[in-house]
Amino acid sequence: MNPLPRHLSLPISWEMLASHLDEAGFLWRQWKRVLVAPDHVLDDVAGVEARLLAHVDALVLAGRKAATRLLVPALAEADAPGRVECAALGLLLQEDALEAAVRSVLEVLQAGEEGPCAGIQAALLCAGGRGLESWLRPMVDASPSPGVLATLLEILGAWRVDPGPALEASLTHEAAQVRAAAFRCLRSWPVRLSESTLELGLRSSSAEVSGAALEAGLLAGSRRAWWECRRQVLEGGPHRQMALRALAVAGGPDAQKLLLEGLGDAARRTETLRVVGLVGTVETARACLEAMREPPWARMAAESFSLVTGMEVPAVAPGVESGDEEAAAEFAPEADLPLPDVPRLEAWWAEHASRFKPTVRFVRGRPLGQESLLDALREGSMYRRRSLWWAVALRTRGALGLGVGAWTRTQRAEEDAARRLPPARFAQSLEGGVGAWGGA
Repeated sequence: MNPLPRHLSLPISWEMLASHLDEAGFLWRQWKRVLVAPDHVLDDVAGVEARLLAHVDALVLAGRKAATRLLVPALAEADAPGRVECAALGLLLQEDALEAAVRSVLEVLQAGEEGPCAGIQAALLCAGGRGLESWLRPMVDASPSPGVLATLLEILGAWRVDPGPALEASLTHEAAQVRAAAFRCLRSWPVRLSESTLELGLRSSSAEVSGAALEAGLLAGSRRAWWECRRQVLEGGPHRQMALRALAVAGGPDAQKLLLEGLGDAARRTETLRVVGLVGTVETARACLEAMREPPWARMAAESFSLVTGMEVPAVAPGVESGDEEAAAEFAPEADLPLPDVPRLEAWWAEHASRFKPTVRFVRGRPLGQESLLDALREGSMYRRRSLWWAVALRTRGALGLGVGAWTRTQRAEEDAARRLPPARFAQSLEGGVGAWGGA
């Protein structure tokens, strides 16, 4: 969006521009919250997003003077969540003196201060596709500090821009944060992950590195990664939640057995209930119905039951308020899941259970397949969407399904791309993975 010609420009109201930045920061925090909220769908997120971008556009239209006087100084204000992100976006979207604006953002990034860097990373992730890769790729080869290199790898990987030879070199970097970022970057090119490199990552003493390696290995379809999932579950490893989610997506008798055993263990029940709905079988629906009778697990059990059966959860009370809604980092979305009316759900199941075949996997009451999975994704809450996108990512070997925190237009474009893929990419069981140790 080009600024007005100088002779038509109105005097700048600095008070109004400061208000635009404040409002943008507030809406950024709201946007991050609704991205994971169980009471919002993608259209709701798009509404918050449009309001956020309207304020950012006002900052962009104000041109070079506003960039220099207001936005560049705001890049250092990391104690106000959302402010750095929106100031950086306002600079990265400039049309007037774009080079100077981008340079001011990258100078702060290269300084390596943790607070501002995190905000700038978030803004860059959102601003991708404007030729910014031509700025970031040379920075990778310029021997930046470990923190900056890790940030660059994260951003380029999310943009699906190849960092070049530095990616493979970073997998054995002395700094754990760089190795972890390199493995996360590989999620976009899992075919480049060798078994030997994966093994080194999984055996790392850094939980961040081993977790990133496990995720990359799963997307690559590595049998070693699937075996590691089983070990994480059986031995209570630090990546058990990720392992449970992957096994739930894969399905099969052995995976279902592990998950149902988790429901029987009070120490593991919460993390198992978060993912068991992805299995989609009659047996898991019954187990969720049983877990619903115990108040501490009723909300998550009802959510998983709904994911399998398609029954909207009848609530007996509204969700618990989460407190400060501006603090997205402190928001606990599971607290806003509806408290189910268990007798009504039991009555519904008694009437409709016969139409669910024990040998079929279901999503939202339909046999699991490409169309039904993507329809559930489109219609589901943002809380549910994150699990379903993980299912899409696994089934497409990382080709799609990683942009759960992206703008809504990007998420919709990825969903459209997923619908165009051959149906074989959405097989009901991941034959290269859990099938290696007995899955369906």
